[in-house]
Amino acid sequence: MDRKVFFALVMFFLFALASTLVFKLLAPMFVPLGWALILGIVTFSLYEKLHRRLQGRDTVAAGVMTAGILLTLVIPFVGLSFFLVRQGVVAYQYLETATSQGGSGTVLESFARHPAVAPLVDTVWPYIEPLGIDLEGTIIPAAKKLASSFLGYATGMVANLFVFVFMLIIMLVVLFFIYRDGRRFQKRFWSVIPLKDAHRKKLEETVKKVVSAVIFGIFMTCLIQGMLGGLAFWFTGLPSPALFGAMMAACALIPLVGTALIWGPGALYLFVQGETVMAVVLVLWGFLVVGAIDNFIRPIFIVGKANLSLLLIFLGIFGGVISFGFIGIVVGPVILALFMELFDIYREELFPGNPADSETPEDV
Repeated sequence: MDRKVFFALVMFFLFALASTLVFKLLAPMFVPLGWALILGIVTFSLYEKLHRRLQGRDTVAAGVMTAGILLTLVIPFVGLSFFLVRQGVVAYQYLETATSQGGSGTVLESFARHPAVAPLVDTVWPYIEPLGIDLEGTIIPAAKKLASSFLGYATGMVANLFVFVFMLIIMLVVLFFIYRDGRRFQKRFWSVIPLKDAHRKKLEETVKKVVSAVIFGIFMTCLIQGMLGGLAFWFTGLPSPALFGAMMAACALIPLVGTALIWGPGALYLFVQGETVMAVVLVLWGFLVVGAIDNFIRPIFIVGKANLSLLLIFLGIFGGVISFGFIGIVVGPVILALFMELFDIYREELFPGNPADSETPEDV
């Protein structure tokens, strides 16, 4: 066997082995590494401006940027998480006490006899009774189960506080080095990729464009949900609509429950105060508009910035969340966008002059 071929095979085997070990080593830290990379890509232009202002001092500029991310994003997010944990504990304790002191029937009966709720119950009950639904045996246990699930998720984060803090530190440390050494690492990475400079630049721009578009889409979606929620609070007469709208914009980032953490208690308060119609309006608005609109407007915002088809954005977001969790909102569209770019490069190199290259989006 030729020595060069033998050397190439040995190096390929060693590189594949090393890559497997590196993947196994870094897989448990995928989430903090992913968020560090996402934050670094989105904010790198700010770092470069700061870098110029600080006369090219890499370490100082990277330290200032990392501290800025910590103060403006990380600390508020951690504070919101612990606030939600505390509220989850209170809700679960109330439901546990209510069911242990007289059962779920007592709680539902006292609620149903409330002057604001009784007319609504009298109207709806004739339609529910023939169905044989055991409200007393399902509503409170279901509420307890929901509260318990949320409480378990939230308290699990607190119980694993050391792991959470450790992952947070990893994210910040990696983010610091992305700022300081990102350009150098980027040059070394692309130097071993066997692609033309134009193709390399195209892939690099695709990642930047899609990541920025997804973050922009998330931000704008949360902003619109907060505005719609604040409008509902103003319309129903609840106090401080601007404040609660801002809280809904922040809670919109939380999977599953999201803005319901704010408008749900608001609707309950309206029921207790006798504003039954307004409470129903707030619930319907919260479910059908505020809670559901993110599934439609987020992909639209991303499509406008990323120049990808709406179908790819939908598949990327939902497939990414299912496969990778919350970070999949960003990772999913990036993976599909890179796949499409690599496919175009493959087609361009192996099948030059293909008629499909001259087709415009309108033709397709």
